[in-house]
Amino acid sequence: MLYVCLGLMLLVVLLLLYLIFLRKAISETITQMKEIEQQPENNRQLKAITADTHFQKLLAGINKIYQTSQEERIIYQHKETKIRKDIENISHDLRTPLTSVLGYLELMEDSNTEEERQEFLGIIRKRARLLQSFIQDFYEMSIAEGDNYPILLENVEVQSMLKDSMVAYFHEFEKRHLGVSIELAEDSSVFIIADRIQFCRILNNLIQNVLKYAKERFILKQYVSQGFCVIQFINDRSNITEEDLQVIFERFYTVDQSRSNQSTGLGLTITKLLVEKMMGQIEARFEGEFFIIELRWKV
Repeated sequence: MLYVCLGLMLLVVLLLLYLIFLRKAISETITQMKEIEQQPENNRQLKAITADTHFQKLLAGINKIYQTSQEERIIYQHKETKIRKDIENISHDLRTPLTSVLGYLELMEDSNTEEERQEFLGIIRKRARLLQSFIQDFYEMSIAEGDNYPILLENVEVQSMLKDSMVAYFHEFEKRHLGVSIELAEDSSVFIIADRIQFCRILNNLIQNVLKYAKERFILKQYVSQGFCVIQFINDRSNITEEDLQVIFERFYTVDQSRSNQSTGLGLTITKLLVEKMMGQIEARFEGEFFIIELRWKV
């Protein structure tokens, strides 16, 4: 009987010691949790001060929750930073031509000759049209990102549209003194499934991109390979870098970080959205001294 009592007493003491140690572990865990909540940017995790398997599993579960929360916080901060940058870019793009319009309006008021007023009026008209094009880009971007963007798919003959687009920019190529080369597949009856109007817009956006950044050469290639119609817009590499290449389709991105080239940086973003909405593919890459934007469509 004595041994039984001693055994029970020993068991009670062990249980009390375990409870004391467990209470200490819980108290330490609560302290750690408060520190984590006060400084979430440190991405800390709870550390167990006991070898108890169940307690360690509990902390592992809590740490997973913390990790998920930290990842969501980082994503939120990244999005918030991106939104701020987008707003900054929009403000800059709209403010620049608007400031110019207001400035020339004041000059018109102080002008003494009709010739000066007409000159200022012409500049105001150009700036107003630029402002209108910026607003149109912002609008197109907002609806292109949605699910209800109107896409009317039909059979589109590729080479005829390529030729029409190139002819439309003939005088622009001449002004820029660009050496233009057009290399089309021998089979001219290549059709893809696309929206004719939006496909035309894609071609125009990519040609305009060439006109902005090409220095001396522009090569337009079209051929069929492995069941795909491939269209390549090739120009000399100019000042485009590897870093530019990684983000070239992102919203509001321009190679000219000062944003002085009268571009919203939305042209390639809208182009990529339209291509993907019509089940096409688009990529940008370097090949030696050349910068290439390539379209691929199933035929």
